[in-house]
Amino acid sequence: MLTFVILVIVFAAVAIIYGIYSASTSSESENVVEPLKEKPRALTDAELEVIRQADEAFDYYTRRAIVDGTYDGPLPDYDGVYWSNIYPDLYHTKIAGINFARGIKNLAGTYFDAQLVADPKNKYDQNAIEIIHAEGYKHLGYIPADETAAVREFLNNQIPYPCQAHISEKYDYDDRPFLVGEINIKRPSVSPK
Repeated sequence: MLTFVILVIVFAAVAIIYGIYSASTSSESENVVEPLKEKPRALTDAELEVIRQADEAFDYYTRRAIVDGTYDGPLPDYDGVYWSNIYPDLYHTKIAGINFARGIKNLAGTYFDAQLVADPKNKYDQNAIEIIHAEGYKHLGYIPADETAAVREFLNNQIPYPCQAHISEKYDYDDRPFLVGEINIKRPSVSPK
C-alpha cells in the first residue's frame, strides 16, 4: 500500500511540473511568430505547356524557372486545338529503329551530340536520314520515314547536320527493357549574303 501512495505522489508531482513547464513554454511561444508555410503555387495551363515543351527541348533551366516562379520568357497561346511553340527554331522527333542499334545501351540516360547524315543507299528508303553518335560514330537509328521530308525542309536540305540526342531506357509490360531515343535539331541560321 505504501508503494501505491508513493507512486501516486510521484505521478502528481510529475504532472504538476509538466503543467508548469508547458505553461511557461506556451507563453514564450506566443511571442514567437512562426514563418508561414507557403503552399506550392498552382501552375496555369500555359505554364504546364511550357514545362512540356521544355522537357521535349531538353531545357531543364526553363522547367526549373517555371516551377520556381522565376520564368520571364514567352508563354504559349492556345488556339482551341494546339499550343503555340515557344521553341520555333527547334525540331524535336524520336529516333526510329534505335532498338536495332548495337552497342549503345551504355548511352541510356545521357545527352550527347549526334549527327544527321543522308543515307541514299538505304534499301528501304533512298531519302533516309541516319542518326549517328557525333564522337563514337555509332549508328543510333533514323529520322522516322514520315518525317524525313519535313526535316529536310526544316534544314533547307543542309545534311550532314549536327543535333542533340537523348536516350532513355524504359520497360514494357513484361518488364523487358527497351530504348527510346529523341533528338533536337536547331534550325540553321540564315547568314546574310
